[in-house]
Amino acid sequence: MNMKGKDLREYRKRLGLSQAKLSELTGVSQHILSAFELEKVAPPHDVISILSKTFADEKKISSVIHRKKRYQEHSYSAYTASPERISMASQTAENVEYKKILSSLWKRHITEVKPYTAISLFSGCGGLSLGFSAAGYKVIGFVELEEKLSNIYSKNFKNAMQLGMDISSVTDADLGKFFSKFGTIDAIIGGPPCQGFSLAGKRDVNDPRNQLFKHYLRFVNTFRPKVALLENVRLLTSMKNQSGQLVKDEIIDLFGTQGYEVKPFEINAKDYGVPQHRERVVFVAIRSDLGLKPTIPDKTHTDRRSLHIGNEYRTFADACSDLPFIESGQSIKEDKLHDAVSHPTHVIKWLWDVPQGASAHDNKDPENRPPSGYNTTYKRQIWNEPAATVQTTFGMISGCRNVHPIATRSLTIREAARIQSFPDEYCFSGTLGDIRKGIGNAVPPLLAFQFAEHIKKML
Repeated sequence: MNMKGKDLREYRKRLGLSQAKLSELTGVSQHILSAFELEKVAPPHDVISILSKTFADEKKISSVIHRKKRYQEHSYSAYTASPERISMASQTAENVEYKKILSSLWKRHITEVKPYTAISLFSGCGGLSLGFSAAGYKVIGFVELEEKLSNIYSKNFKNAMQLGMDISSVTDADLGKFFSKFGTIDAIIGGPPCQGFSLAGKRDVNDPRNQLFKHYLRFVNTFRPKVALLENVRLLTSMKNQSGQLVKDEIIDLFGTQGYEVKPFEINAKDYGVPQHRERVVFVAIRSDLGLKPTIPDKTHTDRRSLHIGNEYRTFADACSDLPFIESGQSIKEDKLHDAVSHPTHVIKWLWDVPQGASAHDNKDPENRPPSGYNTTYKRQIWNEPAATVQTTFGMISGCRNVHPIATRSLTIREAARIQSFPDEYCFSGTLGDIRKGIGNAVPPLLAFQFAEHIKKML
């Protein structure tokens, strides 16, 4: 089979196949099919082979096309936590230690003497800033586009001045005024929006959000910080710009023209004590006159099966096992952020007996499987392993690995905040959607703290 993306789209539509159904038939993720059909990526040879075999099986295609839709009435029932399940969610010893560490981040944030200064760009709700503040950096200014996230940020960084909302609207004249006020600073930190870079987005080379890091560099050029730290999704390393150049190489080149030694590092938050599998790329840039090479902190945690020296990875249980055990629709008076979304009865039925690490799509009985999607959805996490990546959709039970390991529901906001290493003292405000968005897009504060401490020693 040799076809372009638009040919695949037209052929699929002629057959009456939705993209979701083609994904179900082939096992190829829908976002990969979408990227291929939009001709933004070329599919690997094995994907071409799978598509060829699928289209050759007319009987299989027909069975999916003519399958009757399974209408499910959305009724809701109360579910009581069983003693057996509650006993499975017993508190771990590391949970006690982990909560102390998170609480200490907050205490250091509000009491630590701060001999260094920083400006935060694309600040979100403040995860990256919290880690740097706890390490002794006074965040004197920030830029955040979304008002609701700015409100959360300001509640936790009361003395930080908002320098703007849309970073592209901050003029060079504005930057000059800010420099007159603050002078040279020690660090600029931030992570431009990743929608244009990530495979979960459209990976559009023309997406204007792909160019936002250039505005980040305008701040660098004005304030001449000793160090700049730029965080993004790991898959940015494979994204190309309009000229066909790798975006990571463009970032390196532009930092170089401004007099900075820069190096990208692919990292995973679980290697630094965060109880979550979260892959990212971090660009560390150091002003060339300092004569230093960019480095990152040594890993502090490792797999128990590894021979490397270090602490074992923290787990979902280490983050959340002290929280009251609740099922779908239940809530806790003492903590408004530990409320469970109420899920439809038929969804609970699909998932009730699904074991840890498995999906409702794996059920033997077809009637107990979701009618569409693939097996990363409606999927339980694993209690004694690092949590899956917290995304902004963690409240959706149908999302990617959003089901609690033991209870039959999606994650609560408190659980997601713990997994992201936000202290319980951190103040969240706005709608539940605003809070979920802030938490899901944040840099884990504990990860940020490790990098900030390393940068202090490095300098």
